[in-house]
Amino acid sequence: ISGTRVIYNEGNKNVSINVKNPDKMPYLIQSWIDDFEEKKQSKFTITPPLFRLNPDKENTLRIFLTEEGLPSDQESLFWLNIKTIPATEKTENSLQIAFKTQMKLIYRPKSLKDVNFEEEQKKLSWSKERGKVIVYNPTPYFMNFQTIKFNGKLVDDVSYAKPFSTKSFDINDNNEHGLISWELINDYGANVDLSEVRI
Repeated sequence: ISGTRVIYNEGNKNVSINVKNPDKMPYLIQSWIDDFEEKKQSKFTITPPLFRLNPDKENTLRIFLTEEGLPSDQESLFWLNIKTIPATEKTENSLQIAFKTQMKLIYRPKSLKDVNFEEEQKKLSWSKERGKVIVYNPTPYFMNFQTIKFNGKLVDDVSYAKPFSTKSFDINDNNEHGLISWELINDYGANVDLSEVRI
């Protein structure tokens, strides 16, 4: 699968992602898009939703926005799901395991098109209390973290902070003051330069 996330800029007719089969056996590829909380159908559709991918072949998935009404002042997050199902002979009686890859699909309004995460991350506000590292994101962007550390100790299960929201991460450390450092992930899946702040 090409890429680690998909950015859908407002005004695009569609965006595409390539899926390649490097194996010597064919697969069925099933794809769909969920909304942020995975509770209802998203405003996007993907085509083809189901296809056979032969060995050493590649196909392109295309994502289309099918409904209007997304916020114009902040990003919106969706989940792109791609399930690979091994093909089997009809006579075989064996267990086949399907694998699912889930990627972020981020809708970005025109007003937020030119983003500089090196500058935006400077606006993050950090605090520490009761075994938690807390970050406030005052920006209209999803801040996707690669790592967060408190006094050099790695915080487990880091994820992201939604626009204009507060997010807390558990850490086994009772100190209320110290050095917080973090790395963000940019649109290309690469790390933004390490930043740190003392609280």
